[in-house]
Amino acid sequence: MKANEIELLRYLCARPTYKADIDTYRNSIKIAMRNGYKVKDSQMWMDYIKMLERCGKDIQSPKYICPANLQEEHDRYMKKVHILEDRKKRAEDIRKAQEREASFKEQKEKFFGIRINDGEIEVKVLESVEEYRREAESQHICLFGAEYDRSENSLIFSARIKGRIIETIEVDLKTLQVVQSRGVCNQNTEYHDRIVNLINANTHLIKERITA
Repeated sequence: MKANEIELLRYLCARPTYKADIDTYRNSIKIAMRNGYKVKDSQMWMDYIKMLERCGKDIQSPKYICPANLQEEHDRYMKKVHILEDRKKRAEDIRKAQEREASFKEQKEKFFGIRINDGEIEVKVLESVEEYRREAESQHICLFGAEYDRSENSLIFSARIKGRIIETIEVDLKTLQVVQSRGVCNQNTEYHDRIVNLINANTHLIKERITA
């Protein structure tokens, strides 16, 4: 109130938890005030300070905490935080894939090496949990997140043309039927029927591995 920082006062009084933010970032607030910086949007500014901190920036430096264009800098650091979060998630997913690799190999190793080709489309069995993760990331599907690699009765194939993923296929090992075949974001592609027919015409390759 004495400093006439009404926006920060509003933030302080808005919620009990916001008081903790004021206390935590009090030094940043003091430095901004000493440099004549006027906070016009307290919520955005506090979010911005937190993002600076997450990105390892000096939150006691006027260079960072007194942006000429708060909206622009807020949005720029929001993108940086999203990149950090994506990297963290990817690292965690890789760790999970490594943990699940041994049990996956024990379940599905006998199917490794199955490849079906019609001259243009090649369909291959995915042979590691890491391949499941990469396929899911590339195709924006829940193959890895939903832990299809843990399903004893599912065998996952990847249909590709010249190495480019076209559709991802799930076959039920009990019925040898195609449960689903999906392209990017779970959409069917122009090759969908050809892929399903190709699998159906070669289920004997799977059956041979089951009975071997």
